[in-house]
Amino acid sequence: MEKKGFLGRLKILSKPGGSPLWKQAAKSIVLMVLAALLAQYLGFDKGVSAVMFITLVATIIIDLPLPLNKIVPLALVGFIMTLLAFVSSSLALSSLPIFLFFTVIWAFFSLSLYIFGETAGTMGFMIFTCYFISVLLVNTTASPLEWGLYIILAYLVASILFIPKLIHRRDDLLHMVALPFDPGTSLEKTLSMRQALSGILLSPRDYELFRIGTYLNGFRGYAELVSSRLSGKLGEIFHIFLETANTSSKKVALNITTQQKGIDLSPLDQTMVELQETGTLEEGSRDVVLDVARSMKSLLTRVNELLAEEETSSPKKSIRSPRRSLQEVLKANFNLNNMYIRHALRFTLAMTLGLVVVYLTHERSAIWITMGILIIMKPDVTSTVNNMISRVSFNFIAIILAIILGFIFPHQILVWIAFIMLFFFRAFYPNYMSLSIMAMTLFVVLLWPTGTVFGNAVARLIDISIGAVLALVCAYLIFPSRMAINLPEQIARTIRSNREYLETVIPSEGMVYQHEKAVQLFRKYMLEEKNLESAIKKVNDTFNDVEDDVSFYKDLEAVNKKLTADISALATLMESSESLPDLSTFKEQLLDVLSHMALSVDKNVVLPPMKIRTSYSKGEGLTPDLEMYLDWITSDVELIQEEVELGHRTGIWKRYRDLS
Repeated sequence: MEKKGFLGRLKILSKPGGSPLWKQAAKSIVLMVLAALLAQYLGFDKGVSAVMFITLVATIIIDLPLPLNKIVPLALVGFIMTLLAFVSSSLALSSLPIFLFFTVIWAFFSLSLYIFGETAGTMGFMIFTCYFISVLLVNTTASPLEWGLYIILAYLVASILFIPKLIHRRDDLLHMVALPFDPGTSLEKTLSMRQALSGILLSPRDYELFRIGTYLNGFRGYAELVSSRLSGKLGEIFHIFLETANTSSKKVALNITTQQKGIDLSPLDQTMVELQETGTLEEGSRDVVLDVARSMKSLLTRVNELLAEEETSSPKKSIRSPRRSLQEVLKANFNLNNMYIRHALRFTLAMTLGLVVVYLTHERSAIWITMGILIIMKPDVTSTVNNMISRVSFNFIAIILAIILGFIFPHQILVWIAFIMLFFFRAFYPNYMSLSIMAMTLFVVLLWPTGTVFGNAVARLIDISIGAVLALVCAYLIFPSRMAINLPEQIARTIRSNREYLETVIPSEGMVYQHEKAVQLFRKYMLEEKNLESAIKKVNDTFNDVEDDVSFYKDLEAVNKKLTADISALATLMESSESLPDLSTFKEQLLDVLSHMALSVDKNVVLPPMKIRTSYSKGEGLTPDLEMYLDWITSDVELIQEEVELGHRTGIWKRYRDLS
C-alpha cells in the first residue's frame, strides 16, 4: 500500500461533506446586518462587532439540521455559554490570574466535551471559539453588563430563525424520515439522524418508514460492495437492479416529503425476475446476490404499502436511544487513556500560553499565531499534520488572492469583497471546511489591514504557519497520541464487546438483569468504538486508493453502533420490566454467532456459516416492544455477518494488521 504524499492528503482533506449551504448563508448575513443596525439604533456602538459575530455563531447553531425539540436546548446552551464567556473575559480584564483561571476552565471544559460524542465536541469547539472571540473583542470601554446585553441582542435577532422552523416543523421532520431512502446518504449519517430523532414523537407510519429506511440503507451499502466485486452477466444485471432500486428509493423519499401515495415497483419486479433467471456459473455469488436483492425488494414493497395507507390516530412512537448518564460517560472516558482528554490538556496548555500573550500585548501577530493553533491542533498527531497541510495550504491560496485583489481594487471595494467572503464562509461551513477557512482568512485580511494588503497578507501567512508548527510540536511532545493499528483485530474487539453487552441484557432462564454490570460493559464498548473510529480515520488519512476499504469499515462500524443502540434500547425495557421471558435458546444463538464472527475476523479464517435458526416464541411476557427490539437486534447481527463474509471474499481481513 502506497502512503499518501502531500497532494494526496490535500485532495482527501479537501473532500466536501455535503453541498454548500447557500440559503443558510443568506439568512445569516441578513440577520448579522439587522443585528448591527439594531445595535447602532440602541446605542451599542462599542459592541457592534461582537453583536455581528455572535449573531453569526447563533445562526449556525439554530440552523443545524436537527428537530426543533433538539435545537431549542442547544441554542439555549449556546446562549448561556456565550454570555458567560464574554462576561468572564470582561471580569478577567482586571487581573492576569483571573484571566488564566477562566482560560484554563474554558479551554479544558469545551474540548473535553468530545468524550460525549462528535456533536457535543463540535458544540464545545464553537463555545471555545466564542471565548476566543471575546478575548479579542472585550475591552474596558464597556462594562460586563453591557457585554451581556450585546449577547442577548445577538441571540434575540438570531432567534428569528425559529419562526420558519416552527412553521415548517412537520416538513423538516418528513425530510429527516426520508433521509435513509436517499441513495447518497451513508449508513453513518443515517444512524446520526436516528440519534437526532431519538425521543421525538413520530406517527406509527413515520416511525416504521424510518426503521425500514435504516435497514434499506444498510443493505444498499452492502449491495454496492458486492456489486463492485462481480463481473459478467450476473454483475451487469445486479448493477441494473441496484440502479432501479435506487431510483425507486429516491421516489420513496420524494413521496414521503411531499406526502404522496405509493410508487410503481414494476421495473424492480422485472429486474428481479431477470436476476433469478441468471445462470448458475457463480453459484455462491448468485446466492448472495439473490439474498440481498430479495431483502431490498421486500423492504421497498413494505414501504410502498405504508405510503398507500392513510395516517391513523394511533398513539405516537419514539425512537429510544441508549441512556448515557453523565456519571457513566465520565467513568468510561475521563482519564488519560482517552485521546480526547489528552487532547483537551494539550489544547488547554497551548491556548492558555497563546492567549496570555494576546492578553498582555494584543499584538496582531500573537492573535494570528494563537488562531493558527486553534484551527490546526487535533486529538492525534496524524490529524494535526493533516490539518496543518490543509489549513496552511488554503491560507496560502487565500493570501495570494488577497494580494491580487489588493492590487486591482481600492479599499472601499475591498471592504465589500470582505463581506462577500463572510457569506462564503457561512455557505461552506461545515461541509467545505478548507474553503470556509480560506474565506474567513480573506475576510480578516481585507477588512483588518495594517499597512499594505501585500505586507499584511504575507505577515498573516507567516503567523498562521508559526501557529501550525507550534500545534504540531504540542501534538508530538505533550501526551502524544500515536497508535499502532491492527484494524481487523479492533473490529473483532468491537464485536466481542457488543457480545458481552448483549449477554447481560437479553433475558434467559434464572437471569436477573444487573444494571451496573450492563453499564460497565457498555462503557467498555464505548472505548472500543472510539479506538475503531480513530483507526479507520488514520488509515484513510495515511494511504492512497483505500476509499473502498474505508467505506467498508465505516459501514461495519455503523452497523456495530446500531447493534449497541438497539441493545441499549432493550436494556431500558429490561430495567423497567417486572417479569422477563426466557429467551435462552435465542440468546445462545446470538452469542455463538457473534463469537464466531469475532474469531473469523481476528484470525482471518473462513469458518462454516452459522445461522440464527431458532426464533423466540410468542409466549407470555413477549410484549410488542420487546419483540420489535429482538427483531432489530437479529437484523443487526445478520447484517454484520454479511459484512464479515464479504470481507473474506474481498481479502480485506488480510490488510491493515501491522501499521503504526
